[in-house]
Amino acid sequence: MSNSLNNPIQHLGPVLDDVARSLHKAAKEAEGLSKEASEALRKAAADVTQAAELLHKRTAATARNVVQKAAHEMQQHPIATLAAAITAAAALVRLIAATSDKDS
Repeated sequence: MSNSLNNPIQHLGPVLDDVARSLHKAAKEAEGLSKEASEALRKAAADVTQAAELLHKRTAATARNVVQKAAHEMQQHPIATLAAAITAAAALVRLIAATSDKDS
């Protein structure tokens, strides 16, 4: 599963590189003419927007796939799912108890 979660992030590399280059260029040109700096900042903003949109698309699809796989596993193994839920609840109760003991 970790590969399926990391894979979308790897595709962002080129886009994020464009963002970094654009922001670096904007910072350099901010010292020069304001028209050129303004254009560089506009390009950087467009690159950031593109990166954010790509990240949203890829992570939304990945999250949807993970939820579908989890739902399928829960349907296929209801007893194991119940055991996992009970274990998680017990761990949460212990964590709450440990936290309230420290506060006292």
